[in-house]
Amino acid sequence: MNTILLALLIFVAVGVGLWLVSLVMEALRRKPRPPATLRWSPDIPIQTIDIGGAKLRYMKSGKGPVLILLHTLRTQLDLFEKVVPELSKHFTVYALDYPGHGYSDIPQARYNAAFFTKAVEGFLDKLDLRDVTLAGVSIGGAIALIIAARRNPRVARALSPSTPMTMPRAAAWVGLGCSAHS
Repeated sequence: MNTILLALLIFVAVGVGLWLVSLVMEALRRKPRPPATLRWSPDIPIQTIDIGGAKLRYMKSGKGPVLILLHTLRTQLDLFEKVVPELSKHFTVYALDYPGHGYSDIPQARYNAAFFTKAVEGFLDKLDLRDVTLAGVSIGGAIALIIAARRNPRVARALSPSTPMTMPRAAAWVGLGCSAHS
């Protein structure tokens, strides 16, 4: 019986020791330095903006109607690296890192849809963007639809291509000129 108790005690001590070492290492770890340029498009400037006391990283590229790309959780604006160059030929494209994502600040907050929605609405307000199209993936799509459903006066249309709705039907629904039957 003493052998089992000793093994259990060693197991618990090792677990607590690993947890403490991990906690100390994380406390001592330096904050990663954000890159000066986007790896996938060095000519697009990286900018930051203060929204609700948190510094958010974003990019802006192209000319035309305003299109804001909203990523999903545990990703960052770089999720859109394959589509930004083409979209920039037709739109002024913005993409941002939500608070706690990518190289944006990590504020103490409850990270839920309401929190991210408030950050995106703050982004629209701070940059005084109007007549925008919001396009999001996963929770980014939910954020776009929540903001549109609130009838935010800055938003002209919202697109959430990761919903069960087909792309042509979604495009028709937000008024992008496609037939709902395409």
